[in-house]
Amino acid sequence: MNFPTASLGGVSQSQQSILYKSQFSASATFSLSKSGSGDSAQFGSVTITASQSIEIVVERSLEKLRAVVTDAREALGLPDGAVIDTSPEATAGRIADFALGAFQAFQNNNPELEGKDARIAFADLIGNAIQKGIDEARDILTALSALSGETSSNIDTISQIIQERLDNFIANG
Repeated sequence: MNFPTASLGGVSQSQQSILYKSQFSASATFSLSKSGSGDSAQFGSVTITASQSIEIVVERSLEKLRAVVTDAREALGLPDGAVIDTSPEATAGRIADFALGAFQAFQNNNPELEGKDARIAFADLIGNAIQKGIDEARDILTALSALSGETSSNIDTISQIIQERLDNFIANG
């Protein structure tokens, strides 16, 4: 945790006590400290360690992720108890089907491209977008310390299957 370098109220950063103090209201004081035992923040009489603050961020992130999943289920018309095949093959199939379903709109917006040239341009466009999504998913899972070896392997398999589908689309339409 980085603290301000300015001296606040006569207490300098080199002193390992209260480094930053700010009055939020008449009844609550917030302070940050750095001591031999680590960084912490104090809200009135409650002290939160750096580790606890990370746990709070992770929990909030998971809450947001759960909300996104709930919204996606509702948008797809899937009831809460519906079982979804989350195997790499099924996941890759859903992603590829959705992406390839936009080819007609791509053709309508790019009438100068025909046949295999249109399929190559489209596959390049959606392939890059899908790869960006995969990279972002990996980053999120890494940040949440949730990217296990198995999960990473599943993501690799999903990416490979999608690429095979795109290659087949280019070759066969």
